[in-house]
Amino acid sequence: MRFGRSGRHTQKTFERAFKGVQKALAEGRMEQALARLQEMEHADLFPEERRYELHEYMGQLLYWLADLKEALPHLRLAWELPRADHAARMAALSNYLMYLHYVADVTDEEMRTAHAAYAEMLGDVPQFTHEKRRREKLRIGYLSPNITDHIVLNFAIQLFSAYDRTRFEVYLYDIGSLQCETTDWVAGMADSYADLSNETADAAARRIYADGIDILFDLAGHSAGGKTLQIAAYKPAPVQLSGIGYFNTTGLPAMDYFLGDTIVDPPEMDALFTERILRLPETHLCFTPSERFQAYEQLHRTPHTPPVFGSFNNFAKITDEMLALWGEILRRVPGAQLLLKNVRPGAEILVRMGQRAVRAGIDPARLTLRPGSKDYLRDYLDVDIILDTYPYQGGGTTCEALFMGLPVVTLAGTRHGARFGASLLANAGLGELVADTPEAYVERAAALGSDTELLAALHTAIPRMMRASPLMSGGRYVRAVEAAYEMIWERYLNEEA
Repeated sequence: MRFGRSGRHTQKTFERAFKGVQKALAEGRMEQALARLQEMEHADLFPEERRYELHEYMGQLLYWLADLKEALPHLRLAWELPRADHAARMAALSNYLMYLHYVADVTDEEMRTAHAAYAEMLGDVPQFTHEKRRREKLRIGYLSPNITDHIVLNFAIQLFSAYDRTRFEVYLYDIGSLQCETTDWVAGMADSYADLSNETADAAARRIYADGIDILFDLAGHSAGGKTLQIAAYKPAPVQLSGIGYFNTTGLPAMDYFLGDTIVDPPEMDALFTERILRLPETHLCFTPSERFQAYEQLHRTPHTPPVFGSFNNFAKITDEMLALWGEILRRVPGAQLLLKNVRPGAEILVRMGQRAVRAGIDPARLTLRPGSKDYLRDYLDVDIILDTYPYQGGGTTCEALFMGLPVVTLAGTRHGARFGASLLANAGLGELVADTPEAYVERAAALGSDTELLAALHTAIPRMMRASPLMSGGRYVRAVEAAYEMIWERYLNEEA
């Protein structure tokens, strides 16, 4: 190893200091771990060949503490700096691309360029060749790290359980490490289930190829370190599709399509994708609530007076710009409160969020901060209106809120991940809650918070509207997806080699 300061003493100092960082992390003391890493950086203790590791840790800690502007430069260096493990470097780039969506001032072109860097770093990967074939049933493979109790499963479960078995065979490929009873339950729905969690990317690709999959659906994209994409890069299926678990182009040349709909992906979106957007006629997402929602099936709400606004999104999604808009909403609705519920447990991030909220002009007396918890659904009972985040919007949290009878106000952006809310609300019959500008976002939220009668009517109507909408019509959704599968397969068979 080469140290910034030479000698065995420096190596011992590094090892002792790094153990202190790891101990603080193991005990959940993120601020202390971050401070120790900063001390190590200042003292130039990291050897040159492990410099990427410093930035990987720093970036991840700052993400956990919801400070994305500070995190991004470190997350970028985590993949820009060289390391021996190429797959791990690719994963660091995928993590960077994922986190890039949290920051407000990244342009659409910058986002597209950043994703294009993935293909460049990936380089030439040997790809399988395929002979065109027709058979009685199309073989659909689903590749995911989340065949477990995960929000992506709430959006994918209908594809596994309600498919037309006379026309399709379904193969599940699991690369996750958190298999549980839910995994066993889901595995029993499909024609085949394979645990590929311990396989290399090329070995996993060989398994998929050997199964003769016609269409491979990647359900993760650059989430989970982009592991599914490192497999898809080998082109184990002749037609490959991404979506549901990711919300932007993969930048992967081997990916043919990306699943969208006409609202989340208007025509101008085509220029932002390396894939061809496969637009469903209604929603590209279908929500199936888990069993823990059963206790709230017959929920009757009475609006709080004054109203309570809320957000249940990951605190990392809450930008300073959004906090400023929420502060303006509170100023326009006298006495209104704001409840922010994080998805992660722990108190340290609450302190940071409180400080940020005050800097944004929010009166701390009107702010309630809660850590993530397993029984978070009951917290929805303390809220009247959900304020969506921007530019990284809620998907699962928006559907949960609607199912729980809460109106959601969203700001529509210019890329797929910033238009989730627009699509979900339009499909639920609540398109009037979609704003096109920050000013309109504030006006819609404030107007709703000032109209107790309308709010009470929405609390009663929204659960019924949600259940009757395309967002929860599993059979209708699966038929639309299956029609899309058949269309892109015929296109593949008929196109020139």
